[in-house]
This record gives sequence, structure tokens and C-alpha cells, in this order.
Amino acid sequence: MKKIYLSALALVLGVGINAQVSNPSFENWTTGTPDDWTTLNAVTGIGTVTDENSDPVTPALEVTTGATDGNSFITLTSFNLAGSSNTQVPDGDYGSIATQDINSTDKYEDFSVDVMYDIKANDTAVITLQAYDASDNLVGVGIEVFAGTQATFTTVTIPMQYIGTVASYTMFIASSEGQIFQQSANSTIGVGSKLSVDNIVLGTVLSEADPATNIVASDISDNGDGSDLQVTFDAAADESTVSEYRVIVMEQGVALTDWSAVPAQLYTAVAPDGSANYSVTLTSADQYLASAGGNSVAPQAIVEDEAMDVYIYSIADGTNATTNQIAGPSNTITLTSATSSLLSLTKTINVYPNPATNVVNFKVDGLENGKIVINSITGQEVVNTTISNSKQVDVSNLNNGVYIYTVSNVNGEVVKTNKLVISK
Repeated sequence: MKKIYLSALALVLGVGINAQVSNPSFENWTTGTPDDWTTLNAVTGIGTVTDENSDPVTPALEVTTGATDGNSFITLTSFNLAGSSNTQVPDGDYGSIATQDINSTDKYEDFSVDVMYDIKANDTAVITLQAYDASDNLVGVGIEVFAGTQATFTTVTIPMQYIGTVASYTMFIASSEGQIFQQSANSTIGVGSKLSVDNIVLGTVLSEADPATNIVASDISDNGDGSDLQVTFDAAADESTVSEYRVIVMEQGVALTDWSAVPAQLYTAVAPDGSANYSVTLTSADQYLASAGGNSVAPQAIVEDEAMDVYIYSIADGTNATTNQIAGPSNTITLTSATSSLLSLTKTINVYPNPATNVVNFKVDGLENGKIVINSITGQEVVNTTISNSKQVDVSNLNNGVYIYTVSNVNGEVVKTNKLVISK
């Protein structure tokens, strides 16, 4: 999932702003202009903005009495817009939004905020802290939804969950959840819903086990029943932080919110031994997660014709690291049964040299008008070429690393897939 940017509608409303400074007390929203609340309320300049009683309302209000930290706090109010002069912002009901960027690469166990609220029936407010990697992919989240009434400030602590390395955070605060998450269970906008927030506090910085890298899944059996799945991965940069690697196979596209919930029969444990890389072969006797919802899991024996991803869960040693870390997914793998003709072909496939430097030779006796595709472990296609019996493929432009090659016949049936290492 890519970084959530406020919708074009919300941006035009002007009720969201990306502050680049630490702003726990809401005294300022930009690096250059303290107390710049005008930008948060640009919507008031395009029409009439009112609350549930048809009284004028300020969507994002700086309240200067009763703060729990600093001199003020923010109150967001959902509103009705009428007489809009902006065609991109039609008349209607809207939730008020504010955002706070937090430029940190640390992972926090949780965060807390002081809140009070009065949320209308059939509406909910929301605060979510979302963590992103360097490519703006979502790698962590903490979220709290509010309903009903809390008449005085109370402190709420919100736990974070992560999968991946953090480059930055954005906190989203909305008086109506549906203004941000249009597909949420509750997308109703309750005009007059109020959410007040003060005193953002980031929790303890987590000390994590180092992750495994270069996770590659391959169908290596070529025995006609697709029962063997090979998983290779490179060791953690600092194995002293890891007490155990857990190889977890998942149905493609399914992810867990709590990887520690995976029971022992659904992972294969690998003990760190100082090796640079590891190889594990799983069979149909091993189980994988056929489906998952939240923390629930459904075990199933590894089978053919099912698209699967592989993750490596590094368990912290407890001394050098206190928090486990998940890495993955691998390339998506589907185990297949070879027909008699394909099986005979796989026995005569030669791919050399491997590791390769500038060229790779593919020799597949009896194959006509087939195809060779090479992908990076992140799924990017770097080579796509035809093959008849043999082919020399130029890989001189590829960077060092692990790739996945797939050889298929003229009907698109996979004849062979495995990893290819480029080392120059």
C-alpha cells in the first residue's frame, strides 16, 4: 500500500497541512509562520460553513484555554458547506482534517495523545499514525477510532504495528473518519462532530532484531507433483540480534497484523549458525497459512497451483534486541505438476554459469518457441526473450544480486523456475 495522500477534495478544502516540525502542542503548523491556522480553514473562503445548528463554525480551531500541553490545542469540527464558489468542492457535508508529518526513522512501540470529543450518532472520528519506507510504501500503522462523548481530556495510548523499515511518519486527525477512509465501515459525516487533540507523545523506541534479506522461493522438485518448495535467504546483518528465523508461507496477498500469532505448526524454524545464507526445503507435509484475518490463521498443507509468498520472521535474542521483525514477501511462487513432456524437458535444462557475470546460457533440449523471463526479487521484469533449445542471454547491464528466472513453453506453461545470482 502506497502512502495515503489527502484526496484532491481535501487539499482544495485546505483543512490538511503537512507540518515539517515537531508539533506536539499544536502551537504552529509551518516552519516559517507560527500560529498559521488560516491555511487549515481555507474552505471558509469559498462558501458558507456551518455546524449542525446552521451556526458559523471554524473547521480547525486553535483553542487557547485548557491545554494539557503548551498554550493551545486543536479542535476539529465536521461541517456543512453551502454556496461553494469552487467547482471542485461541491456543497455538502465534510469532516475537518489536520495532518502532522514526523520525520523519524525510529520505530516507536506506541504513541499517545490527549483527546476529548463529541461525535454525532452514526459518525466516528479517527487518529492514525502511519509509517512509510523510503518509497512511500505503508510499513506501519497505529489507529484509534472515537465514538460517543468524552467531555474532558483523557490520554489515549495507541500501539503501533510494523512490517519493514521506516523512513517517515504522517499523523492523520479527522473529526469524521469517512472524510479520510471513504471505504471505512463508517463513512457517514456527522455535521457538528468535534474532536480535540493535544500533547502528541511518541513512545519507546523499539530495539529490533535485524531482518533477513534476499528471500527467494523456488519450485525445485521437478517430480511431477509440485511437493517441494525451496526457500533461500541471506542472514541478518547482525545475527547476534536473532535467536531464530521462522519461515512462514502465506497465501498470496494475505498479511497478518500480528506475526507472533503464527503457531509453531505453521512455520519452519531455522537456528542462526553464522552462515551468510540459508536454504530450507518444505514439502507437502509442511503447513502454510491458507487465509488470515487479523490474527486468525487457517492452516493448510503446502499444495500445487496455489500462489504463495514467503516471509522470514526474525525472533529477537532478548539481549541485543527486544523486538521481532518480519521481512518479505519473497517472489510469489506457484508449485506446478509437470506433464510428461514438460518433465522430460526439465531434466535436460542447463543454466550456466550461475552465478553469472555478463552472460547466462540456457540450454533446453526439445523446447521450441519458448520464453525466458528474469525478474528481480521485488518483481521487476528485467529480461523477456524467446528461446528455442538454447539461448545466450546478456545480463551485463544487471546489478549484482539475486534474480528469479522462469522458462516457459509456447503454451505459457512453466518449465523451470529458479534463482539466478549476478556477481561481478
